[in-house]
Amino acid sequence: MLVNQIKNLVNDAVKDAIGKNVTITDLDTTDLVSMGKLISQYDAYESFYKSLTNRIVRTIYFVRSYEGEDRTILRDEHEYGAFVQKVYYVMPEAVDNTAYEVVTQSGVQQHSPYDVNTMIEVKSLIYGGQGTWALEIIRPEDQIKSAFLSESDMMSFIDGIYLTVENAFKLEEERLVATAVNTSMAASINAGKARNLLSEYNAIYTDDVLTVTTALESPNFLRYACKEIMNTIDNMKDMSVLFNAQGHETFTRKEDLVVEMLSKFVNAVDVNLKADTFHKELIELPNYKKINKWQFTGNNYAFADISKISITNEGLVTEDNVDGSVEQGGIICFLHDIENVAAFFGYRKTWELYNPKDEIMIHGEKARKGFAVDNFANAFVFYIAQ
Repeated sequence: MLVNQIKNLVNDAVKDAIGKNVTITDLDTTDLVSMGKLISQYDAYESFYKSLTNRIVRTIYFVRSYEGEDRTILRDEHEYGAFVQKVYYVMPEAVDNTAYEVVTQSGVQQHSPYDVNTMIEVKSLIYGGQGTWALEIIRPEDQIKSAFLSESDMMSFIDGIYLTVENAFKLEEERLVATAVNTSMAASINAGKARNLLSEYNAIYTDDVLTVTTALESPNFLRYACKEIMNTIDNMKDMSVLFNAQGHETFTRKEDLVVEMLSKFVNAVDVNLKADTFHKELIELPNYKKINKWQFTGNNYAFADISKISITNEGLVTEDNVDGSVEQGGIICFLHDIENVAAFFGYRKTWELYNPKDEIMIHGEKARKGFAVDNFANAFVFYIAQ
């Protein structure tokens, strides 16, 4: 029976609310609140004759459009071609101004302008390599008509199928973008362009040695971490070789800087510091983003899980890292130039084919993506680890 007597539930709920009950009542809401069952679990007949089937008054399709995270990576994708070439220039060094050396003790000594032979050093790198994947499903055409009362009802159901496919694609694309960003973080860590803020803090404040867990609850540490991150954001505006893996002379303007912070760290700052100034400065940055996880969720978004990356790439192979693998936990912030990581290649095709013999529709999505990490552009990682 679908309609149940709930007088006891009503009475207990009222008594709990107005203070008549001394202890809280364990309210069994089974008869009132549906948590969902398979239709086969219901006695689907009306209660009088026990012969007429109860009707479904409404069908709700629980599927939403998933947008994915915007991390400024998917912005200049090319469908054609196999490679992208990037050219880099090395600044020349200063030399003597010979105009102030014309007159010497022995008289006028001119210098030949044809003795100048310094050339701007030019380097170039080729970026290529793409990955491809596909999504494929089938759906019935005629076989499910008996489940609906009109074509529009059935199309609403089918729309949900296509939206689910689109959501799957967007989620997969989002995680590919995250993998590219994580590879950039790995490259920065591999090149020593990273700081362990907890280790630094414990070395300075030896009377207040913290662990990873206590650091996220310590106002003193959080103030130190915020200060060092903001200092680095300011310093990256200067021309220097300090903030990129190649030691290239470059700088990052505010509008070209991407600031990604782990949301659990930002929330710790919020709660423990009430740091309005810190947040105001971050929010005003054009490319500031809170990230819930870098790579791994785990069972309950534990800090140890969501703050970790584990990346292997042949571009990470060095004398000290022969297998090109980088694993690092405790990452709380990643600063990078917008040119540091990007999608250079992107292609997507949708296809659909009707099978008249079996009366089914076959639907497919094909995609290619190619990402690049540019170690000549600034990128810097902050993490906390024992």
